[in-house]
Amino acid sequence: MKPLVKTVATTAVVLTALAGCASRSSGGSSASNAGAGGNTASSSTPSSPASPSSSAPSSGGASNPSNPSDPGTVKYVSPQGVVLEKDGVTLATEVNWGGCNDQPQLVVMSQDASKVVVELKTVSHYRVGMMCPDNMRNGEATVKLAAPLASRQVIDGVKNVALSVS
Repeated sequence: MKPLVKTVATTAVVLTALAGCASRSSGGSSASNAGAGGNTASSSTPSSPASPSSSAPSSGGASNPSNPSDPGTVKYVSPQGVVLEKDGVTLATEVNWGGCNDQPQLVVMSQDASKVVVELKTVSHYRVGMMCPDNMRNGEATVKLAAPLASRQVIDGVKNVALSVS
């Protein structure tokens, strides 16, 4: 029975601490909450879980997972290699993604008569406290150029180095 008593006591201490944090974050003073008696912990506890989700959007561009129109966290990375399709205007690269990520997209950042600058756009919808599916997918990301590649160089926009095109 002693472990049960210890667990209950620990839970009570944690709930009391959360109630104190909730009252401070809502602008109330601890002196005014002390007069409320035992109801302070039970009335503040439900608002406590809402507090982390309301502060999540401000941390590193993260957003509310319940909002499906939210774009997620966008990051640009280097493509591992680029292939020129037979049509001469489509570039392709192999991509892997899974869990909370969208399929990566190959993006042309700029192009002129001498070069084409590309980057791989990744979007993650991961949020703290949210579980992501444990699956990995493979595919291809493609992009059509405004004009045939011909003798232009393909440049990695992240590392600013030339990529080999096969």
